[in-house]
Amino acid sequence: MTIRNQLTFCLILAGFFFQGCTLKNNVNPVEEEEIEKELELGNYESDYNYNLNVVYFVPSDIEPLANYHERLSGVMLFMQDWFKGEMTALGFPGKTFGLLKSEVDPSYVKVILIRGEGGQDDYPYQGGGSSAGAEIRQYFQAHPAEEASDHTLVFMPSRTGGNGWDAGGVPFYGLGKWCYALDYLNFDMSYWQDGSRQGDELWIGGTIHELGHGLNLPHNKHKATDNWTSMMSWGNHEFNDTPDQVKLTLADALILNNNQVVNESTGSGHYTGEVGFNLKSMRIHADNQNLYLKARAESDIPFNGVIAYNDPKTSLGDGNYNAITWATNNIIEGDSVSLTMPLAGIDQDFKQYPFELRVRFLHTNGKHTELSYPYSYLAGKPAIDVDLKEVKELSKDNWSVVDVSSEELVGGGTNKGAGTHLIDGQDDTFWHSQWYQASPLYPHYFVLDLDQVETANGMVFSQRLDKYNGRVKTINVEISSDNSSWIGLGNFQVGDGARDVVEWTSTESFRYIKVTVTEGHDNGSGENVYFSHLAEFGLY
Repeated sequence: MTIRNQLTFCLILAGFFFQGCTLKNNVNPVEEEEIEKELELGNYESDYNYNLNVVYFVPSDIEPLANYHERLSGVMLFMQDWFKGEMTALGFPGKTFGLLKSEVDPSYVKVILIRGEGGQDDYPYQGGGSSAGAEIRQYFQAHPAEEASDHTLVFMPSRTGGNGWDAGGVPFYGLGKWCYALDYLNFDMSYWQDGSRQGDELWIGGTIHELGHGLNLPHNKHKATDNWTSMMSWGNHEFNDTPDQVKLTLADALILNNNQVVNESTGSGHYTGEVGFNLKSMRIHADNQNLYLKARAESDIPFNGVIAYNDPKTSLGDGNYNAITWATNNIIEGDSVSLTMPLAGIDQDFKQYPFELRVRFLHTNGKHTELSYPYSYLAGKPAIDVDLKEVKELSKDNWSVVDVSSEELVGGGTNKGAGTHLIDGQDDTFWHSQWYQASPLYPHYFVLDLDQVETANGMVFSQRLDKYNGRVKTINVEISSDNSSWIGLGNFQVGDGARDVVEWTSTESFRYIKVTVTEGHDNGSGENVYFSHLAEFGLY
């Protein structure tokens, strides 16, 4: 595919999203031919359908740093080869991110030069990424052919240090599928040999690390038994001295394998649509040697990898740098996985802290579904025992929601919290009690019509995956044959995991069922948990 050209670090901020950005009225792109007229590079081309956007964002009160196009091209090609080497070593030969390269001289990659409306002081380290990003998005909206993918790497000229080795002062972090890095006059691969030329500076390793974030990679750590350092932990610090000892993890490779710009023939549906995830069973337990995980799940969009993040919560804002991963792309019969995680891989010092086990299912369209299970170490092993047995659920094809105490039909998006989501068969949609224009308190309830008399032994609750507070905890259950006279089955407790099976003391036959939620799970954060939500309700 040929795309015409108009010649035109680490800290990832936890919970930091583009909010409150004010778009500037005029964004001034600078044509490359005006800066580097001697370069006649023709069109830029790539074999990939989607390619990484490389942007050089220059504030209005300075000029682009000398020879930026050649220098940054060298950096980009170095990083492209580095990712290719890591992916090949991890079982994905030749895979790396796509770049648009000059048809005349492929040592030059496409760099989109954009002049900001503000001066250097308007784009500082804190907050400068959001400000620059808003202007760059405005430019892409005006020039849609220039945006080659959902992933963007933004370089910005140094504000401090005279552009030498002590450069800095600009955004250097990841924000979603975008990342920001530093340019300075010595940022030149001709200085790079074995890493020692940069001494204690972190710019090459830092740029690779931040690009990892821009390619969907979260922080994650190597195992205690590994003899190398994960790039997405603190490998950025070590890369310049011992580059051969800094690597991607298998977890990283599995995520990149589904990335939009790492697959030559990626289709237009990447990162879009509902995945239709449905967890069927989960078994997690430990002995003195290993932590074991087995799971089965169904999904409208297949998953081709599963990652287990064992993350010690050493502080409230630890950034997940210590999340030790086990991963697999061995999907048994297309729907099941099994992981054995030797406890020797978890650093001894971490075992004093509470852990969060996050199980991430990687869908082929680049999206993921993540389930969370807390545990702590007790008597030298993880105190965790999750046993979600698979049950044969009744068909919900003819069911209907005939009453809800409230539902959220406006806030968060049209019908996003509608009661109908309780029985739509998808764990990534949910019913939510009203919160936008009213805030009804507990109890919250819903009533279902099964269309005919059914016989059941219990209930299946699939909790909303992306929100903890408000998950269904304490319920009262009633059944009826006519939606008028009700028989109470009693009060029950629902676990806070992704899915819980609640068994009744006897088999019951009925047509209508009313579930009243009297209490929701609360993580003690201080949030006012007056609301409730549930992804899916079933019977077996």
